[in-house]
Amino acid sequence: MTSQRKKIGQSFMPAAFIHDSEQHMNYLEELITDYHVGGLCFFHSRQSAAANKADQKSNDFEHENELQLLREKIEHFQSISKTPLLISIDAEWGLAMRVKNLKLLPYAAALGTLDDLTDIEQTGYLCGKECAEIGIHMNFAPVVDVNSNPNNPVIGFRAFGNNPERISLQAQAFMNGMRAAGVMPCLKHFPGHGDTDLDSHHHLPLIQKSIAEFEASDWIPYRKLIDENTEAVMIAHLLAPAIDQENPSSLSQQNIELLKSRLNFKGTVFSDALNMKALKINNTKTNAQLCLEAYVAGCDFLCFAEDIPEAINLISKCDKELINTRYQKVQRLKEQYSAIEQHKELRNYNIDDYHTEIASKLIALIEGESTWRPESKSTFSLKYFGAIPEFFEQELKNAHKLEDTSPNKVLCIQPPQLRPGGNFGFDQTEIEEINEQIQKNPHCIIIFGNPYFVHHLKKSKDITVLCTFLAQKEYQVACANHFIQPRTLEKFNF
Repeated sequence: MTSQRKKIGQSFMPAAFIHDSEQHMNYLEELITDYHVGGLCFFHSRQSAAANKADQKSNDFEHENELQLLREKIEHFQSISKTPLLISIDAEWGLAMRVKNLKLLPYAAALGTLDDLTDIEQTGYLCGKECAEIGIHMNFAPVVDVNSNPNNPVIGFRAFGNNPERISLQAQAFMNGMRAAGVMPCLKHFPGHGDTDLDSHHHLPLIQKSIAEFEASDWIPYRKLIDENTEAVMIAHLLAPAIDQENPSSLSQQNIELLKSRLNFKGTVFSDALNMKALKINNTKTNAQLCLEAYVAGCDFLCFAEDIPEAINLISKCDKELINTRYQKVQRLKEQYSAIEQHKELRNYNIDDYHTEIASKLIALIEGESTWRPESKSTFSLKYFGAIPEFFEQELKNAHKLEDTSPNKVLCIQPPQLRPGGNFGFDQTEIEEINEQIQKNPHCIIIFGNPYFVHHLKKSKDITVLCTFLAQKEYQVACANHFIQPRTLEKFNF
């Protein structure tokens, strides 16, 4: 018979790291063997974990094969656990989000431009396949937030877009692909993080929406995908007074009850990372107290939980029926994983071939006319901001002359970072220089990266802005091919 403390331990999912100190490794081993935690969520390193630099990988560590190192750590932790661990990762656009020297898969905003759902399903399959091959059971994806605020600092490119009906279809395709590879999805971030102007890694966002407004937009994807037997939902750290005037949504019984009653969700509830600063704004509660409140509110799994021994002590005073309910939900999820291990084989791409094929579909128009065409056999001059897109330049030379004196100036902008914080990695002087160049009416602008960088550009009449979403070789070549064999482009919808 399982003891109450073991049952409580199963609800904890502390962070684990590809790169970590021996001291912290020993502590994780203790949490597994003595406190019976139910799972682990892997990140690159403590320096790059959720509340610090989100998906950024630290450069302070070197290993010739990080993927193999991750596999070995998963196998080691599983080997010492009496109960199989649920291994998870937050890899919305593939393991490259956490592991160096892998190729990024297109993030959701890029996939959101695709009409062919089979392309999105295939991407979800590849994402799941690389996780499953090293022993990861759950990927905290897809994001189903409706990105209705174009200045959102934390969702933006992570969302499929701002059309809830379209998001529902695209997220379902991505989920189907992951499941086909044997990996469980987890929808996030309920009740909806798409209309915030603050990043919950660092602040507590406030959303002044009525429940009717949530129903009419943010909850449409949840309702659709819950009907498709979604296994798991992650709860956001934000304050929605229409739902709960006092508690952040992850600590709110009212919020989680709405998910269950109004949306009929019967699956497993995950907290967002409990180390995020949203929960610590104007708050003197300990990490253990936050774990207790999230547990009581309805979170079956406590992600990035800290001070776990003390949290177990606090939770052990809860009603036995509550503890049994949480325990049963965790065990049921582990059983569901076993059930989806019957893999459905989709197209088994070579990853380079996949990127070559998908990249040609992911050149989007940000500003200008969809019928815009570069003139054939033109002369262009290229001006660079950020890393030089060398493959774009090489390919362009095949059909056009490149001369510094050409009046057809193309501004090539490759922001140093994917996320919008700190001007996407540019300093303010560089932003000002980019906008000075725009005032000279360049032929066109190409953003090799996040399309939301366009909000840093001053509007100028009759300038076409293109976006490749990713800056990898295949996407640069695909962009150059548009200058060689132009086609009508889909407009990116902010």
